Amino acid sequence: MPRPPPPGRGPPGARRPMRDFFAAWLGTLRSPLLPLLRRALSSSSGSWDDPLSSAAAAVEAHFQAHWSALDAAARQDPAQVVAAGDWRSPLELPFLWLGDVHPSLLTSLLRTLSPSPRLLAAADRVDLRIRTSVPAVSDRLRLAQEAFVSAEVAGGADVEAFLEELKRVALEANRLRRGVLSELVAAAGGYQAALFLEALSRFVLSMHDPEVLRRFDQHLWEAGDGLASVEAA
Repeated sequence: MPRPPPPGRGPPGARRPMRDFFAAWLGTLRSPLLPLLRRALSSSSGSWDDPLSSAAAAVEAHFQAHWSALDAAARQDPAQVVAAGDWRSPLELPFLWLGDVHPSLLTSLLRTLSPSPRLLAAADRVDLRIRTSVPAVSDRLRLAQEAFVSAEVAGGADVEAFLEELKRVALEANRLRRGVLSELVAAAGGYQAALFLEALSRFVLSMHDPEVLRRFDQHLWEAGDGLASVEAA
């Protein structure tokens, strides 16, 4: 399956901006990966040569490649990755945690598919790990911020050490996302895993759909216009 190359290494002038990678990544997800997965879902026969597994595996690998690219970007510019990079859409921002989708979004999506009791139990186990791991990673960022502030007030913070800790935080957050996706796909298996990956793909693409963004912008404009009328009154 085609896949955009990761952000380039080297001096700043030679690096490929993450927004360029992400645009190419979205384009590949939109076509051919998602249409191939949908065709596999509609024609699945359960036979040994069923194309469903390869189509689903390609989509899962595509998401894993995205997080690998974020890792590469974090090693170059961790501050941009931990924050919301300039490649994000305004509608995507509320769903982000340390630079990408919150891991709990993955289990929430899985639950929308009316999974079996066995799969719900697996989602519960993953949720428990998320509830433990997310605060630990967030606390690590908070402690790094507090240490930087204290050192700066005292006369000069170690910027290099702070950026190194930001890089570790970003890598840890991506590691968690990677593990959650892999565990859910493995627990679902077969047709359910493909349905889950299709739902995840559709959600991510919807955050960058021009019509969805138009409705989002219009709602913000109407809300702002209403607020202005109240203030004028």
